[in-house]
Amino acid sequence: MILTEFDITVLISKWVIYLSVAAIIGGTLMQHLIKDQQQLGSVVAKYIGYGAIVGLFAVWINYFAQVGSFAETGLMGMFDAQMHAFLWPTQVGETVFWRLIGFGLMLLVSRMMLHKNSYIRQFSVVLAISSSLLIAVTFTFIGHSTELGLIAQGLILIHVLVVASWIGAFYPLWKICNIDDNRVIKDVMDKFGRLGSVIVILVLFTGIGMIWMLFNNPNELLTSDYGIAVTIKLSLVGIILLIAACHKFILVPQLANTTKLNPKRTLQKSIGLEALVAVLILVTTTIFSSVLGPVSLG
Repeated sequence: MILTEFDITVLISKWVIYLSVAAIIGGTLMQHLIKDQQQLGSVVAKYIGYGAIVGLFAVWINYFAQVGSFAETGLMGMFDAQMHAFLWPTQVGETVFWRLIGFGLMLLVSRMMLHKNSYIRQFSVVLAISSSLLIAVTFTFIGHSTELGLIAQGLILIHVLVVASWIGAFYPLWKICNIDDNRVIKDVMDKFGRLGSVIVILVLFTGIGMIWMLFNNPNELLTSDYGIAVTIKLSLVGIILLIAACHKFILVPQLANTTKLNPKRTLQKSIGLEALVAVLILVTTTIFSSVLGPVSLG
């Protein structure tokens, strides 16, 4: 399969959309965990805002690249009015529309989170949760889950929410390690660790459920291109789980031990490695959700 410039643009912009979704959903989770730390709250609010801005641009670029790919008339094909009229009423246009609203609302949320008025701050929480759900739902409009029915779409919705919450929290957690008070770092990491246990269970449950529905037999995980991509993703998830376990049982408890040499730097480096693996997971997800397809739906 030969990829055109438009195909590559679609893939890259889709990957950036995944990163942006993780930033706003994971950032919303972290804003809840650090609500007592005003300085950290400012960092997370900016993180959510930048994620929303990047998401808005990525959604538009992805859409115009798809238009150009369908038009097959070169760069100007992106502005083909006939092709826009064809695509916009479809699930592609519907997905773009709701994602733009979702990211736009999250940009507004990032400005409201630190407002002096407590009622506005409280409303921003409701708006953030609603916007996160809205964007997560758009992943059920397109892709393989649409061919598998409501159960598969429900699994995808939960999977997107929990994975984005997990991956999107890595940068704020990494940033938190820069503060001087180890007790604050440990408190936030402990809270995230408790939530992380639930997140891991949901990730495994929804992931195994989707694999069960997408593959006719386990051999396809090693004999088909799509299966191999999924296997690579599962391996990367396994690595992240090992790193997370290391944080929970070794590195975070060391923060309370003043005899250890700068334990928070070790933790920060480990979170950075975890984030890098997460980026690779999103790369494999982009590839097998766009270029490849399961044999069962072939």
